[in-house]
Amino acid sequence: MKTTIFWLILGVLFLIAEIFTPSFFIMWFGIGAFAAMLVAFLFENSVLYQSIAFILVSLILVLFTRKLAQKMSGKPSRLIVQDEMIGRIGVVTETITADGGKGFVRIDKEIWRARSRSEQEIPVGAKIKVIELKGVTVTVDPVEIK
Repeated sequence: MKTTIFWLILGVLFLIAEIFTPSFFIMWFGIGAFAAMLVAFLFENSVLYQSIAFILVSLILVLFTRKLAQKMSGKPSRLIVQDEMIGRIGVVTETITADGGKGFVRIDKEIWRARSRSEQEIPVGAKIKVIELKGVTVTVDPVEIK
């Protein structure tokens, strides 16, 4: 009965992990663990059969339901192209410090970590223009209000 409990716990852990991921991928391994649990219940001393059941069921589900899962989860999110960020205008939401420290800016509806290209302090509420994007940090210049 010990292996039955192991597969049950593993299956539940996979299903819990699936809750925190945006795709239907980990769930198939949870179902594979439940299939192995059934084999463990029927053939108590055969870890080999249990492992084969887990691998086969998980693999079959991944291979044959991947397209269905992609349709259910919608189109994959579009990656931000670096060139699209350059030149965008935003507003400082947390002061960008002059000492090279970072602050935060809002560009459209997204918050980005930001640093000043000219190493000058840019206060909250000031308008900025994106000059460069490196990773998750944008380099900005203040925009003159006319």
